[in-house]
Amino acid sequence: MCDRYIGERATGVLCQDCLCALPRTEQALHRENSTEMCLWGTAHSSAEAQKNMHLVRAAAFLYYDKDHPVRHLIHRMKYAEMPEVGYQLGRQAALEFGYTDFFDGIDLIIPMPLHPKRLRERGYNQSEWIARGISEVTSIPIDTTHVTRVKDTPQQALQSGEGRKTNMQNAFGVNNPGQLYHKHLLLVDDLITTGETAKACMQAMKLFRGAKISVFALCKAR
Repeated sequence: MCDRYIGERATGVLCQDCLCALPRTEQALHRENSTEMCLWGTAHSSAEAQKNMHLVRAAAFLYYDKDHPVRHLIHRMKYAEMPEVGYQLGRQAALEFGYTDFFDGIDLIIPMPLHPKRLRERGYNQSEWIARGISEVTSIPIDTTHVTRVKDTPQQALQSGEGRKTNMQNAFGVNNPGQLYHKHLLLVDDLITTGETAKACMQAMKLFRGAKISVFALCKAR
């Protein structure tokens, strides 16, 4: 984030000063935080969200502000062929969330899928790299086969508030749902703004009967 050279012996893409300066949310310590509540849909409580959306809990690691250098960091991760940013931040988040019960009982990590066309263009799924960092620390396995992006939607950042919702309708599908019945699944996303993408994905994941869903976002827009 500081654009300083960190040396050939560096173990990641962030220096210690930048790691310390990350705008942490501390949401893993608090239920009914802003990330969790924006995924409730029409629910008015966490209990109602668990019934309607199968949502157990949700938290973001960092706040995303347009004026903070973390914006450029996320942009590099997504569009400048630097997926290792996602890996390092996912790993750091898992280390810090490890002091809470956030990952307790989770069976599988599911990265937010990209449409095959977008995946070919970008060459990688940044959410999968974030998931790899989390998995390394928690030893929770990653699954990339049961949830798919079936609709090539325009970028959410280019849509209006209502457009974001209609843009994501029927955007996701699931494969072999019976294999994930009654599992606790962690959906990993890079950035949650209005939550419409995550909610659409969770809606498709309801076909995993009896499954519980938690959501981890690397960043939450304020």
